[in-house]
Amino acid sequence: MDEKKVKDLTAYNERFNEDPTSFNDFQASDYVKELKNQGKEDQAIEVGRTFLEQCPELSGYINYYGYALYNRYINIDDEKIAENEKLFYDILAEIASHCRQERYSPLEAAINKAIKYESKKNPVDYKKLSDLLDNLDAPTLEDTPFVNKEGKEFESKKEKWYRMKVRALYEIGNYSECLKQAQIATGLPLKWHYNNLNWVQYYKASALVKLGRYEEAENIFIALKDKFRAVNFQEILYDLYLHTGRENIAYTQLFYEFFRDGFNYVFIDCYKKITELAKEKGEEKAYKLGSAMIKKLEEEKEKSYEVDVDVSEYDAYSASYLYDLFYNEIMRHLNRYIERHEGRVVYYNAAKRFGSIGLPTEEDNLFFLQGDYIYDDQEVDRGDTVEYSVIKTFDKKKQTPSSKAVLIRTIY
Repeated sequence: MDEKKVKDLTAYNERFNEDPTSFNDFQASDYVKELKNQGKEDQAIEVGRTFLEQCPELSGYINYYGYALYNRYINIDDEKIAENEKLFYDILAEIASHCRQERYSPLEAAINKAIKYESKKNPVDYKKLSDLLDNLDAPTLEDTPFVNKEGKEFESKKEKWYRMKVRALYEIGNYSECLKQAQIATGLPLKWHYNNLNWVQYYKASALVKLGRYEEAENIFIALKDKFRAVNFQEILYDLYLHTGRENIAYTQLFYEFFRDGFNYVFIDCYKKITELAKEKGEEKAYKLGSAMIKKLEEEKEKSYEVDVDVSEYDAYSASYLYDLFYNEIMRHLNRYIERHEGRVVYYNAAKRFGSIGLPTEEDNLFFLQGDYIYDDQEVDRGDTVEYSVIKTFDKKKQTPSSKAVLIRTIY
C-alpha cells in the first residue's frame, strides 16, 4: 500500500508570509493541521500564535494549534518537565486559555498529563492538584469505564475526577467544598472501581468531623468499618468518641477490639491503651500484667520499653502467657472500665449462631453473635441471663446504623 501523500504547503507558506489575515477559517485550520501532522510543530505553533494575534475571528485551527503545543511541550518525559516546570505550566495555561473541553481538543490530555506528573511527587501538592482539576468540567466528563486492549476495565474519567478532587479538597482544608463534591459523587449513577467509592465516603466523613457534624461522620465510618480495610476505623472511631466526650463508647470499642484481635505484636498499641486505662482506674494487677507483657513483646523485637512499676515477678513468663493472664484479668472486671448491662436471651438460632437479647424499653431486641461471647466454650440457650456491652454497627440489609451486644458473658 502506498504511503499517504504529504500535502504541499508551499502556497500556504507564501500566503502566510505575505498576509496572514487573508486566510479564512477553513484555510487556517487546514494549514495548522497539516503543519502539525507533518511534525512541523514549531512552525504550527508560530502560525497559530500569529492567527491568535492578527485573526481573532478565526477559530477552527485552535485545537490543532493546541495539539502542536501539547506534542511539543506537554507530552514529554517527566524528567524533561522537571527541568523546566515553569515552561511546562506556562504552555499548559496557554492551552487551557484557548481550548475548550470538547471532542478533538487537547485540553483533557494536557491537564491529565499534568495531574499524573503532580501525583507522582512526594509530597503531593494538593493545592496545585485541585487547581489542575478545576480546568475540567466534571459533569461533562466521560462516565463510561475505560477498557484496555486486554479487556480489563478501569475507572472512567468522571470517576477519576471525583476521586481525586474530594481528596485534594480535604487535604487543603476546604472541608465544605470537599463535602459538597463528595455528596455529588455519591449521588451519581457511576460504576465505581477498586475502593474509589469507599475513599470518597471516607473523605466525606473526615470532612464532616472537621465541620463538627460528628454523628453523620460516625455513621459513615461505622458503615465502612467492616468492608474497607485500607483505613484503621477502630482508631478513627476511638479518637472521635474521645473527642466528643463519649469515653464509655470509646472504651467499649477499644475492649471489643482487644477481644477480637487476640495476641499479636501488631496490636501492641491497643494493649498499651488498655494498660494505661488500667492504671487510670487503679487496677494495679491488670496494669502490672499489661506492662510486663508489653515489655516482653518489645524486647522480642529488640526494642526497649520503660515501665514505672515492678514487674520482676513475671520475668520467667513469655509474652503470650502474660497476654492470657492479662486478658483474663481484664475480662473478669470489665464493669470497672465500661458500662455493662444485664438481659435475657429471647431468641437463639444454634445453626447460625446468632440471637437476640430482650430490651424492656425498646421495640426491637438487641442482636448478638455467639462469636462475641467472651468465652467461646459457653453454651447459649434461650432464657439465659447475660451480661453484655453495646457497640454501634451498620445493618447491611436495612442499610441503616444499628447496635449489637458484645463481650457477652452468661450469668445464669
